[in-house]
Amino acid sequence: MADRIFSVYEAWFRGRRQMWDALGRQHCRMWRSLLEGEPLLARDARNDLVLLARRANLEERSLEAIDETVMDELFRVILRRWQGRDEARLHGMALMIAASTLGEIRRAA
Repeated sequence: MADRIFSVYEAWFRGRRQMWDALGRQHCRMWRSLLEGEPLLARDARNDLVLLARRANLEERSLEAIDETVMDELFRVILRRWQGRDEARLHGMALMIAASTLGEIRRAA
């Protein structure tokens, strides 16, 4: 997940390592909080991410595109790693809850 996030930011901000590194780290913090079931920390991390993105002249839609990529990747990992097992269902539910929480955070902003 982190590799995917950082690679997108690196491609967008070539030569501006400090910018893509800060955005990538903050985006990972948000996702870590979402996956750990910490909605308040996720909300705060998302707010900080949006502020960083604005300073970098990056639209929120771009952040959402990265989120969609992360969700797709995590879903594929769950399906491959735990195919046909109860763990797949549990991890899938955790991802659905994280995605739902992210939607709530976006709407509240």
